[in-house]
Amino acid sequence: MSDEKKEKIVVLGFGWVGQANAIALVQMGYEVFYYDIVEPKRHYERDFKESYAKIKPLGQLLEKDGEFTWYIVAVGDRVRDDGTQDTSLIKKALDELKNARGGIILRSTVLPPSLKELSFDYYLPEFLHEKYAVKECLYPHFFVIGSRQRTAKLPSFFAIWAKNSYKTYWGTPEEASYIKYLSNLWNAVRIAFVNEFGDTISQPNSPENIKAIEKIVNFVFEGKFYLRYGGSFSGHCLPKDTLAFYNWLKKEGKNAALLEGAYQSNEIHRQIAEKHKILPEWFSEWQKSDVSGRVALTSLWKIFKKRLKNLR
Repeated sequence: MSDEKKEKIVVLGFGWVGQANAIALVQMGYEVFYYDIVEPKRHYERDFKESYAKIKPLGQLLEKDGEFTWYIVAVGDRVRDDGTQDTSLIKKALDELKNARGGIILRSTVLPPSLKELSFDYYLPEFLHEKYAVKECLYPHFFVIGSRQRTAKLPSFFAIWAKNSYKTYWGTPEEASYIKYLSNLWNAVRIAFVNEFGDTISQPNSPENIKAIEKIVNFVFEGKFYLRYGGSFSGHCLPKDTLAFYNWLKKEGKNAALLEGAYQSNEIHRQIAEKHKILPEWFSEWQKSDVSGRVALTSLWKIFKKRLKNLR
């Protein structure tokens, strides 16, 4: 392939998500650039110093524009205290790409009804955990593509990610957004419930009391991720996504009682966790190792058939 036809990747928004994508794509052999209005902090420097050296900053957003350029927009949303999602920075970034000849992939978190206001080719919500984000970009658990027209050209790395993924979904941008929020909200509800129940057993003011809580909780939930007693859910995603989604539902007159309760319960538990610093961290990564033998064999057979098909 000539240099003119070789795909180039420009990551717009070089934060946690943007850097994980850029590093993964560099490791996959792509030429990657980034554009950000602020000097970014390198979140994965310790493990991926060599990869960072290959990702070049751009002085102008469209500096590497061309027919074979793909823009990955990883600008974050902002959620106000009242739960209103502010996507103005995302919209501004996409507007700056309106004259681009390359394709646009949106990786930001956006509520389903807000997507119609945004212009892009593909919506690719991320399902990443901060500690394992690069690995999960290389080998996605969920690979979800939202497209308004399936006949549009595809970046070559989509095929690689689909092949490496545990599950793949192709649908509308709105469907992709619902899947993104369903995944995050299910995690939030589980964490909030286990912590709320654990707090009824004993105050977590000593290692002995925490062990007593864990003994009961783990008997039922077997120590699975998101189902272990510990600290409140925090980070860049779960609190804001839960708040934004239930606020949107309430404005639409829909039932949001469970999600609102999970958010409020987590806030109460957060105060308990601040008081008792010995609470263990809740676990955040995709877990497959503890599934039952039957489920494991079924998953293995699906993977085998998928790979066999790709070899033909």
